[in-house]
Amino acid sequence: MKGRIMKIMKKGNAGFTMIEVIVSLVLMSIMGLVAAMGLVQGIKAYAITRTSTEAVQRAEYALNRIKLEFINMDTVTAASSNSITFTTNRVINRTSDTLYTIAIDNTSKQINLTVTPTAGAASTNALLTGVGTGGTFLTYTNNAGNGWSQTDGFGSTSTCPATFHCCPSALHSITINLIIPRSDGGGNLTFTTSINPRNNECTNGPE
Repeated sequence: MKGRIMKIMKKGNAGFTMIEVIVSLVLMSIMGLVAAMGLVQGIKAYAITRTSTEAVQRAEYALNRIKLEFINMDTVTAASSNSITFTTNRVINRTSDTLYTIAIDNTSKQINLTVTPTAGAASTNALLTGVGTGGTFLTYTNNAGNGWSQTDGFGSTSTCPATFHCCPSALHSITINLIIPRSDGGGNLTFTTSINPRNNECTNGPE
């Protein structure tokens, strides 16, 4: 009986075998690797979300600034799919002889606002940087729902008679399309909005 008890005690005090220790270490390593991979993926997801949020905020700021400029424009002196030049003398401290140009620069990949006074040098400021290429930056629609061009007139340069209730060929809206590449390389973020200038030759036009 005493001999059996001693055998049991010796067996209980034997501890872990080398194989058991190795298996335990392997399992702990796998668990640690899985946890580390999960942490890395979480950090990447946070970084992508933060970058996308910043891109959205920058795009919204640029769109809001452009919207204010377009709403208050009085005349359009030049217009294309990449830029538009106009006056906005309805705004305080602005004069009718100062030209404002909003354009996309595909080389530097940014949208610029250029102010050109009659006297003095023009100044250019970037409204948005990191803009992607592709698509049409500016699209124009007249009051009849068709395409509008600068020769159709706008504001004081309108070609429509004063007897018209709503000039069909006058500028009704400008659609802006912004493309911003995602920082993770997963495609582009696209922002689109339409602005109705107040001075669109309609008695019931936008206020």
